[in-house]
Amino acid sequence: VERRELGAHYTSEKNILKTIHGLFLDELVEEFENLKSRKSIKGLEDLLARMRKIKILDPACGCGNFLILSYRELRRLEINLLKEIRKLKGLGLELSIHTLNSLDVDCLYGIEIEEFPAQIAKTAIWIMDHLMNVEMGKEFGEYYVRLPLKKAPTIVIGNALSLKWEEIINPEELSYILGNPPF
Repeated sequence: VERRELGAHYTSEKNILKTIHGLFLDELVEEFENLKSRKSIKGLEDLLARMRKIKILDPACGCGNFLILSYRELRRLEINLLKEIRKLKGLGLELSIHTLNSLDVDCLYGIEIEEFPAQIAKTAIWIMDHLMNVEMGKEFGEYYVRLPLKKAPTIVIGNALSLKWEEIINPEELSYILGNPPF
């Protein structure tokens, strides 16, 4: 009851994915498929570069589920883009994942009023990063690990209604704001 009084709500993965797809992922996937069918290496590389600039904010992130799933889906699309670029360029092992500037957790921003869920969000994001690195490693036949950790998600403990968001992320860099709608 206490979390609910603070406005905390659980959203299923299915519903989070509906939000993510509707907000930005469907458009990115459609562009990927179009560029893939045209065999446009330059277009795929440009899409990849744009994706790597995406920054996402959840102003009431709780344990970070919207951020975690957004990150997972972006990383999966990144893997598919890299596979297609490698295929079109006829590259084998010449494309080493260790030399890539992969999407990283520093694209994620959250605000959470309570410290415990904020810490869970940070930890869960790192776990998802590790899982996606494993997935990338399996796809490219190389062990991919980001150690030492050099980047981190920005999860701020505070009240999103009273914080100045522009002190957390530059509005000109912010790509998407997502999360639970107010109930």
